Amino acid sequence: MTDPRRTIIWGTGYYGHEGLRCAIEHADIAVVGVHAHASHKVGKDAGLLCGLDSIGITATDDIEALLALHADCLLYYATTGNRDAEAVLDIVPFLEQGTNVVSIAHYDVQYPTYGAPAFRDPLLAACERGSSSILLTGTEPGFAFGQHLFTLLSVAGRVDHVSVVEASNNQQYVGRDSLDMYGFTRPLDFLPSMFTSPVGASWHIATVKGIADYLGVRIDDVRQRWETAALDIPFDSAAYGTVAPGTTAGTRWIVEAMSGGRPFVTYEKILRLHEDVALDWPTPGMKPRSGNHHIRITGEPSFENVLQRTGGMSFTSIHPVNAVPFVCDAPIGVVLQQDLPPLRPGNIAARGRG
Repeated sequence: MTDPRRTIIWGTGYYGHEGLRCAIEHADIAVVGVHAHASHKVGKDAGLLCGLDSIGITATDDIEALLALHADCLLYYATTGNRDAEAVLDIVPFLEQGTNVVSIAHYDVQYPTYGAPAFRDPLLAACERGSSSILLTGTEPGFAFGQHLFTLLSVAGRVDHVSVVEASNNQQYVGRDSLDMYGFTRPLDFLPSMFTSPVGASWHIATVKGIADYLGVRIDDVRQRWETAALDIPFDSAAYGTVAPGTTAGTRWIVEAMSGGRPFVTYEKILRLHEDVALDWPTPGMKPRSGNHHIRITGEPSFENVLQRTGGMSFTSIHPVNAVPFVCDAPIGVVLQQDLPPLRPGNIAARGRG
């Protein structure tokens, strides 16, 4: 039996909180270190930080101390919105010393062909120097562009069109910096940085191109459309406090990879700050802290699948944890989503019965 993989958790915020909890409870993982950015979390027991009993590991902001652990894997839960260069610098020393990385944030290795060289190449070089591996699991786009989608495609016959819709209610999400990139609370005609900057291209355009590449389809063009919506009453949001009526409270980003003049892959990202925003968009009426991934394959046969999330972004947090044992055994370099086998969960209640 393989010993549990000695793992460091980087980030204890919105995503990292659930990831830390899952890692502590995972039978194939031993949490040996935790990085916390917030000063009030430094020195606190990792178990207590995520609502569990004390585990005797305290959170730290001392990166050298974490490197000295020479862990098998680093789970990176910090975001990279407008901080790509900083995020690369965070993990390069770990890769260089042989610590593998599973990240929700380093989109330039999602499909390396489409990654920005300034952020992609240092990661590839660090893997070579340290004989280590890295996997990007993503946020949104995230779980629905990866193993979930590729598993569904394994039962497809003729494929005419692939549609992925990721939708969530972010009313209770506290990450204002992230939401600002989508233009929330701004005028409805405002085009935010996520739509206009290279960040959006690395997250979203690369997604549809990569799916087309996986299926061996040549893409002629990528088209985008940005839509916004508002409520006519004020309401409360965890990130913004009171949101004024008439300002952006919902965004819908549609990215289409075109082949032969027709959409072949369509990715939609829908974010709401209130369940009543834009009820004519897909997946209306979502309660706070919920969302779904809706995948539709059109062809022969045509079929669709919906994963409904409740209680927050748990898929985003848990998928990287379950990937740790595989990434630790993977070949040197970038691990792609289509390389992943079915990932076994590590917290099975029935194991303790009988």
